[in-house]
Amino acid sequence: MKETLILVDDKDNPIGFASREECHQGNGKRHRAFVVFLFDDEGRVLLQFRSKDKLGGQRWDVTATSHVRKDETYDTAAERCLKHELGISVPLQKSGSFTYTEAYEEYSENEYCAVLIGKFNGKVIPNKEEMDRVNYSALDEIKKDVAENPEAYTKWFRGAFPIFCDFIKKSGYTR
Repeated sequence: MKETLILVDDKDNPIGFASREECHQGNGKRHRAFVVFLFDDEGRVLLQFRSKDKLGGQRWDVTATSHVRKDETYDTAAERCLKHELGISVPLQKSGSFTYTEAYEEYSENEYCAVLIGKFNGKVIPNKEEMDRVNYSALDEIKKDVAENPEAYTKWFRGAFPIFCDFIKKSGYTR
């Protein structure tokens, strides 16, 4: 299926549309994307180990991530993504955003990325086309590992993680 993505400026104002392929060629075209962080009642964060076949693969990543397609909102895109990647549906809250770029030989990421957060305590069914495995990890363990091994995490994870940590701190969740 050919995906049409929403091109945006640095403030998330729509400026056009382009195919997923066009958005990732060369230096890339800035487009809408999002990341999802899910945490459970024990304060553990659900991470995925990204498939080697994906851009940025073979690194730890957020719970789920994707692009916002033409005629989607962040919420409907995240709902589609969580069903596809983990077989679940979870209410989410937007907690911030960031922009980033990252080059991979002839391809690039160039995204305006919304950070969506939710709480989830159920069972997931990882999509093996998207990820090799999932793991629940304590927030303090992740903070330590990101500081010691930043390249073991996707660049968008490293951009989103401080926003997630700030959300957790402000929400009063202390685990």
